[in-house]
Amino acid sequence: MYTTNKRLGIHHVCLKTIDLARTVAFYIEGLGAKFLVEWGTDGGNDHAVLVDLGDGDIIEIFQSNDSFPMGIWQHVAIRTEDIEASLLKAEAAGATRRGQPMDADITAHSGEIVRMRFCFIEAPGGEMIEFIQDR
Repeated sequence: MYTTNKRLGIHHVCLKTIDLARTVAFYIEGLGAKFLVEWGTDGGNDHAVLVDLGDGDIIEIFQSNDSFPMGIWQHVAIRTEDIEASLLKAEAAGATRRGQPMDADITAHSGEIVRMRFCFIEAPGGEMIEFIQDR
């Protein structure tokens, strides 16, 4: 059943794809997303599925035969507790790893050190996804 968190903030990010079924399958099988709701006409530009990546982080996957507009996001970053397991699961579902996991110690303007491990994958639909693991 589809429900939404009542707090303010981003409700969802929309991803356009030419192959809705393949893209939805990747997010569910490869990233562990939970199916929420589907609407529209099979094969039509109004066909969409909402999936939850966790904690109410929703991606709307929309069937589209249109050309992609400018101003698209460079990537979406997804939190994980185990970057290696996430990479293996995503690859098994059709993703391509873009590099190896790396550790980063980023000095913020405040002087705080942000410590993370990260790695990028390219999903079967061509979108870039970054896995982030706190360390």
